[in-house]
Formats: sequence, structure tokens, C-alpha cells
Amino acid sequence: MVPDFQAANTDVLVILGDSPERARQYAETLKTPFPVLSDPNRAVYQLFGLDKVAFVIQRTASVVVDRDGLLQYIKRSVNPMTWLQESHELLEFVKGMENKP
Repeated sequence: MVPDFQAANTDVLVILGDSPERARQYAETLKTPFPVLSDPNRAVYQLFGLDKVAFVIQRTASVVVDRDGLLQYIKRSVNPMTWLQESHELLEFVKGMENKP
């Protein structure tokens, strides 16, 4: 799926609300084909309203930011595996952006 996003001239990355070391371990363990960034203070999580639900369940989101740095798409979830199920929807959105002026 990542090559499809790359073909659409986009980058995929994960932001992990943990230390740089944990982000590196996460990427190595899962052998991710994209960067895993660290957000130890969870500033990005807070910016996008991804605080934990009931102090236990971590929210996640798929986000598209255009070349001008403007948020064009966000879909929040409490199940990180949802991204895999919704990645086709996300890819279609990204491809549609190619046709915008």
C-alpha cells in the first residue's frame, strides 16, 4: 500500500507518543516501510484531539496535510488497525487532490 501512496506523490509516516528509542524499536519490530517519528510530550496528539479515551484507549488518526501545510483530511479512530481498512479511502482522497489546482 505504501508504494501506492508514493506513486500519488505523498509521504506516509507514523507519530508515536513516546521516546525516540521506542519509536525506533516500533519501526524495527514492525519493519515499517515509512518513518516512525517520536512525540514524547504528545503535543501532536493534543493538537489533533487524540487524547486517550477513558484514560486507557489511545485514539489514532489518518491525516492529510497539503504542500502548503493546510489540513485537508482527518479521520479519527480508537482502533489503530482501522487505518489498514480505511487506507483505500485515504488513498482515493490523496489521488483526488492531484486533480485540484
